[in-house]
Amino acid sequence: MKSKYTHPTFRLSLLSLAVATASGAYAQSPDNAPISEEVIVTGYRASLQNAVDTKRDSTGVVDAISSEDIGKFPDTNLAESLQRITGVSIDRSGGEGRQITVRGLGPQFNTVLFNGRQMPNANASRGFNFDTVAAEMVSGVEVYKTSTAATQSGGIGATVNVKTARPLDVGDKITGSIKGLKESNIDDVTPSISGLFSTTINDNIGILAALSYQEREYQSDAAEVRRWDWNSRRPGSIGQYIELPDAQGNELEVDFLPTQSVIRRQDFKRERLNGSLVFQFAPSDNLTLTLDAQYSDLQQEGLEYESAAWYSNSTSEKHLVDSNKTLIYRTITNAGLDFFVNNPVTQEVGLSTGIEADWDINESSNLVFAYSRSTAEAQPDKQANISRSDVQAAPLSFTFEVRADVASHYYDNSKISLENARLWQYDGYSDPRKDEINQARVDYTFTQDTLTVKAGLMLTDQTKTIQQYMAEGGGRLQGRYTLVGDDPVTSLFRTVEEANAAGYHVHTMNHGVLGSLAYFSFDPLAFNDWLRHAQQDPDATAEQRDLNNSTLVLQPNWSQVNEKTTALYVEGTKTFELGGQELTLVAGLRYEDTSIDSTSLEQTLLSLTPPAQPGENYQREFTDSVPFTDGDGYDVFLPNISVKYAISDDVILRFAASRTITRPELTDMRSARSFGDIRQGERGNGSAGNPNLKPFMSDNFDLSAEWYINDFDYVSIGGFHKSIDNFVVTEAAPEIITGVLDPATGQDAVYEMRRPRNLDTKKVYGFELGGQHIFGESGFGVIANATFVFSDPKYNYDTPMGEVPKADAVVGVSDSANLIAFYENGPFQVRVAYNWRESFIRGFQYYYSSTSNEPVVVEDYSQVDISMSYDLTDNVSLFLEGINVTEEGTRQHGRKDNHMFFVGDGVARYALGVRATF
Repeated sequence: MKSKYTHPTFRLSLLSLAVATASGAYAQSPDNAPISEEVIVTGYRASLQNAVDTKRDSTGVVDAISSEDIGKFPDTNLAESLQRITGVSIDRSGGEGRQITVRGLGPQFNTVLFNGRQMPNANASRGFNFDTVAAEMVSGVEVYKTSTAATQSGGIGATVNVKTARPLDVGDKITGSIKGLKESNIDDVTPSISGLFSTTINDNIGILAALSYQEREYQSDAAEVRRWDWNSRRPGSIGQYIELPDAQGNELEVDFLPTQSVIRRQDFKRERLNGSLVFQFAPSDNLTLTLDAQYSDLQQEGLEYESAAWYSNSTSEKHLVDSNKTLIYRTITNAGLDFFVNNPVTQEVGLSTGIEADWDINESSNLVFAYSRSTAEAQPDKQANISRSDVQAAPLSFTFEVRADVASHYYDNSKISLENARLWQYDGYSDPRKDEINQARVDYTFTQDTLTVKAGLMLTDQTKTIQQYMAEGGGRLQGRYTLVGDDPVTSLFRTVEEANAAGYHVHTMNHGVLGSLAYFSFDPLAFNDWLRHAQQDPDATAEQRDLNNSTLVLQPNWSQVNEKTTALYVEGTKTFELGGQELTLVAGLRYEDTSIDSTSLEQTLLSLTPPAQPGENYQREFTDSVPFTDGDGYDVFLPNISVKYAISDDVILRFAASRTITRPELTDMRSARSFGDIRQGERGNGSAGNPNLKPFMSDNFDLSAEWYINDFDYVSIGGFHKSIDNFVVTEAAPEIITGVLDPATGQDAVYEMRRPRNLDTKKVYGFELGGQHIFGESGFGVIANATFVFSDPKYNYDTPMGEVPKADAVVGVSDSANLIAFYENGPFQVRVAYNWRESFIRGFQYYYSSTSNEPVVVEDYSQVDISMSYDLTDNVSLFLEGINVTEEGTRQHGRKDNHMFFVGDGVARYALGVRATF
């Protein structure tokens, strides 16, 4: 709270202050009436007060975050701010918050609106990416955990409304900030700049323009096991174990063993540009027209180094297993270790434009017309997501080991040299995605005394298009040429010096998980040089000589899903008096009719041909692509009722019951099936959609109590229960591909096809605790909340070996908690925020399909963030921000703790800057 009376927003009666200070009593006017005083609270404390006001005044269960001032959001990332809300957890990408989970329900279960309109996303899923939005562009966020008929459907978890500033509300203002960003493992400092300009003309015309630009460099290190194989859990081999020899040649029964392990480093540069333009015109006191546009552009490019090992079941190796029959050690002799250099490039572009007319017809009636058109695209120019070449170190001996929390391959750095490098393969792909939403709505509100009636119509037309481009024939030069050698035909270079001059080197990195590691570095597009060399090889096949591998070719798995929804609603709100206190009743009904058209290109698999190199993928032959269209539709009635009762001036009870839906993922409803790679002795990997999926349908109940001690302090407790029908799960099951022979067996090939389907009812329930307290006028305060979430059914970790557990548990369910301590007094402000999320199942399987349905578990994670600021003047302040200052890393595992899937190092991010407002 600002203590200087000279602050522009601080207004206080000097007479009242003087008399109160001198006498310790209330000052009285000559007629014995108290002299009024008004204190305008600013800064972080003001944002807390605004959030509490929103929570208290709402008819349902709502939490909010309010900007401290225009352009000054509490955190540097919008998702990082949302995780402070009770029951909200986030997923991270590159150390930055990206998507949210609410009450254990993941990103697809949460509807995200911008100023009341639905936002598209460039994902294959429905989950919105919050890292595409600069926090400086946002004035507030409201998280609606209970639904009303007037609320757009889709959010079984929550509906999140992100609000941006409007010029007629802001008035004349200029604000801006500049800061430098620094990662704890990067030397460079990168800029972040934002600015906002708002002005009004004759009090009825307003123009607001805002711009934010950020550069960020980051480095991340990780170790992965991309698949653990579970032989005894496959339907065809239930209870059977693989037998492998130990060091003495004795046979060991092995059930869990790795298929591939990867060591990775990523060096990325990220650029984010956000822009907002708002025009408002109020031609009369009862009519306001708003035209706005929101733009975002998130680009990321860098280099990625991978060391990858594939494992077969050779009996000539030495093995160790633990009591879980998990392979914890094996030797690999005279094999190849792949070293990839990747050039990942991603871009997500969004543009949302809308127009709204808000008309107060008379004192009792209001009418709002709104139309918006929004688009989000990934890879809009069809640029390659990744281009990578692979040089293999061979022959090479190394080991696979489970050491403490890390499972990985280990090798002797001195054995990695250009003399034992073989040219291997090239991979390149691009997966452009486009999500378009056209939305129109009409909302009518009638208010008289204590009765409010709302009715409305909404039309939503959403189309998601997904394509894939891939480089052809990446593995067709595998092992044919060495990097350095005497033969000018079979070797690319004659000497190491020549290879160095061409950009091929052996470097040593200090890996954040595994320490000192030698690796190859070279141009990710080196394959172009390899092709030119192959074209001069008289012994190369015509196919090899004619390859143009770095050119991306459109793949026959294009899909487009169109979803049209018509929604009608009516809702009434009535306030009564009960026991001398207010009771507010809200009841409504929403009807929605949805139609779906799904079109995909489908190829029929014709044959499989053995590979040129043993142990690699079969060559697949397909028919030409044929468009295939399918569709479905459904309609739903979504009733709701909520009661808010103030049992005293400070204590509020709430009850809410509603039915809500979340629509299936659009990608799950594609009409075609696709056939992936298949290797000798293994089943192939395939996938298919299901246009007949029904929406998730949830019956929800909420009960809560809130005690508002004063304008800032409160304590709340609430319970919730969600019974979700038509739950969708994607499971793999073996399918025989009739007429396509497996060359190894002479029998019809078998593919494990992953298909989504609706399951029976699942339950998610739990309770939330929250509160905040400011310690008088000391400037100190604390905010704390915790959410405890349970689900039914739960995953059965105790399923006996040889039995396949069901993969129908609710993913993403976990407890979470926040603790924030802050100090704000005069010009100085500091906040320390602790966030914790319990371990949870993120899904079933990892990179590759299997019928074992084993879980992927994300382990407990906690993070500490700090922020400090100092007001140099009433208009200018310095600030320091730190994210994950304790550098916490992440880990994922399978059924057992030592079935490691992923371990990533932790990195802190800091920002130092200056902000000015006029």
